[in-house]
Amino acid sequence: MGARQREGPAGGGEAPTVTHYTEDAENDLFESGVFAWIEWGEEQYVKYVALLRETCEDIIPRKHRFARAVPKRPELLRWRCERHVIYVHKVDDGFEIVRILHDRMLPSMHL
Repeated sequence: MGARQREGPAGGGEAPTVTHYTEDAENDLFESGVFAWIEWGEEQYVKYVALLRETCEDIIPRKHRFARAVPKRPELLRWRCERHVIYVHKVDDGFEIVRILHDRMLPSMHL
């Protein structure tokens, strides 16, 4: 499958940025959605996946300067969203979501 692009508002009158997803990030999002559906049902699945996507496509592009650096990985930033941590880096036309990991997952094993 490969990276997926989606336009997202940049805020502050700037041109829209593009949010790319790596294949791993798309798989992480899918697996998180499946877990939410099984554990909490369709309504919570819809809310949680929408929250993760909004964070990736709107909040991170507008507020990336507040993201935390990833130790030993200077090219990456991290952003917490509920029980997940989103790993992202800046690219020419926006941002690339690298992984979306549950907070119990060790980044050193998945990045």
